[in-house]
Amino acid sequence: MPLWLVPLSFASEPVVVGGPDLRNPAPVTVEVVLSWAEVGLLAARPESPAIGPDLLALGPYDTAAVYDPLRRRVLYVNGPSFSVPGADGLAFTSAGILLVMDGSARTLRTYDQDGVLVDEQPFPGIVPPGGNLAVDEPLVLAIDPFGNGHPLALVTLSGALSAPKSLSLVPPAHRVVRSGSSLLVDGATIATFEGRGGGRLLGDWLVVEAMNEGSVSRMAISLEGGLQVSLPVGGRLYAPAHDVAVGTDGGIGWLDPQSDGLHLVRVSR
Repeated sequence: MPLWLVPLSFASEPVVVGGPDLRNPAPVTVEVVLSWAEVGLLAARPESPAIGPDLLALGPYDTAAVYDPLRRRVLYVNGPSFSVPGADGLAFTSAGILLVMDGSARTLRTYDQDGVLVDEQPFPGIVPPGGNLAVDEPLVLAIDPFGNGHPLALVTLSGALSAPKSLSLVPPAHRVVRSGSSLLVDGATIATFEGRGGGRLLGDWLVVEAMNEGSVSRMAISLEGGLQVSLPVGGRLYAPAHDVAVGTDGGIGWLDPQSDGLHLVRVSR
């Protein structure tokens, strides 16, 4: 195996044999398949790679949204779809308001559960390339590849936006360090590699990728309880740009494009 995972250790009280562990219930996995008629897919050609949905956001009460760049539409899973001028990041608030970051226009927009535009405003500075969008209510952040948050706006429960009070970087809650063949978070070893590997923080999850002799493994590890889930490796149809998201409930989900449609898998802690 190219990747070995070392579970986090937590102090806990003994569990009654034969009874459910109410403090650490078993994770619940839900999978939804969106047909390629619902979301666009442009097959690969000799001169260009395949293109398909490449953004994912997970909200409260099992809500989810993906961005279809071919049609420039956001699709609420099991809900409506609506046009947007552009999108480089999606994120939900705890009230179910969707934020859409449009880096090319340097604009942040909010939409309600019906896909109706609630508010929009330009944001300061330059969105870091390769980053994503996150909400630390009421603060809206563009997260760079190093996990630092760049303040974009303040958002209310109704979706109204206002300028942030400070433009200072918000450091990540945890520190990830590669030390030799190990990956450490806040000094604790989380994964050990044979070959090359690295990891990035996504909320309270660590997304790990390792390569050994041409074989790639991906894994997400919860820093709150040590739950581990395997992630798909892109390449079967196309590789989404941002295929993993953390929900407002602390769970995680990912996109897995397959021949029968876009699979959205969600795991709640």
